[in-house]
Amino acid sequence: MKTIKNYLDSLFLNVPKTPETEKAKEDLLSNMEDHYYELINEGKSEQEAIGTVIYEFGSIDELLAELELDKEHGEDNEFLDAIDLEEAFDFWSTVRRFALAVSLGVLSFCLALSGVVFADYGSIISVLAVVFFFVLVAIGVGLIVPNGMKYSKAFELLEDRPLTQRTRTKASEKLKDYEKSFRYGLTVGIGLCILAIPCIIFFDELFGLTILGTSLFFSIAGIGVFLIVYTSIIYDGFKKMTENNYFISDEDEPGPRATKDVYGENAPFINFIRKIYWPSIIVIYFLGSSIMEAWSYSWLIFVLAGPIYSFIMERGQNDKEDEEQ
Repeated sequence: MKTIKNYLDSLFLNVPKTPETEKAKEDLLSNMEDHYYELINEGKSEQEAIGTVIYEFGSIDELLAELELDKEHGEDNEFLDAIDLEEAFDFWSTVRRFALAVSLGVLSFCLALSGVVFADYGSIISVLAVVFFFVLVAIGVGLIVPNGMKYSKAFELLEDRPLTQRTRTKASEKLKDYEKSFRYGLTVGIGLCILAIPCIIFFDELFGLTILGTSLFFSIAGIGVFLIVYTSIIYDGFKKMTENNYFISDEDEPGPRATKDVYGENAPFINFIRKIYWPSIIVIYFLGSSIMEAWSYSWLIFVLAGPIYSFIMERGQNDKEDEEQ
């Protein structure tokens, strides 16, 4: 029986893991097991029964063709628009370019601040410091804005599309391979940000060079932030393809199919809550504060609203998991 299950798992390796495909897989396994026991009762050996079941079941091409036909009669085309490995690698390349552009842009802003502190020196140094500041700010904006638009476009192309098991497996491998670089980048980056703080104190107390200390602070902290931003964006790019059956660009607002996959029958209720919850909180805040003249403490509603919202979302997901069990 384990042989039959392993065979079926291999056939579904590149099929998107959705509620529909999982149900199809369970039904097929049940049919194969029933046929296996029928053959055993007819007097065939275990190996003969397994071989007959696999032979009569058909090839992977026949299975995929049947699944595609079923999808054409469904409400959406989940199988045909699944994210394959080629698209995944294209997305990861875009993520790397965006990570480099954003981290360099942030570094440019930090270096701009490190230079503008010399504007108080007067004469030519002051002019050069101001020019240096605006040039680096322009470079930073030039790096972040166009690459940010490409990054957003890449997310739009993949939003709410199912992930094949092969893509998720490769994403898990890439994530595991990058974990070491991520830890090093995060550790060194945070360390540099912390070490940048004593620069101001050191140069001010010992040499009276507050401006130089401030400049070094922004420069060293900028390098630290560069490492943190760069490694974090790449790490998140791999992680987004390992956690869910559908690609979710914004965890706070997943697409309709992703919401259905996570929350099951609770999906309509969850979508309704997402639409009305925070606008209702804001309305209650202003109306309650105005009527009761409680502006001094009415803001606490936002402190309470956050945990309540998280509880509702988590409860909806737990109910779906309970239904599956």
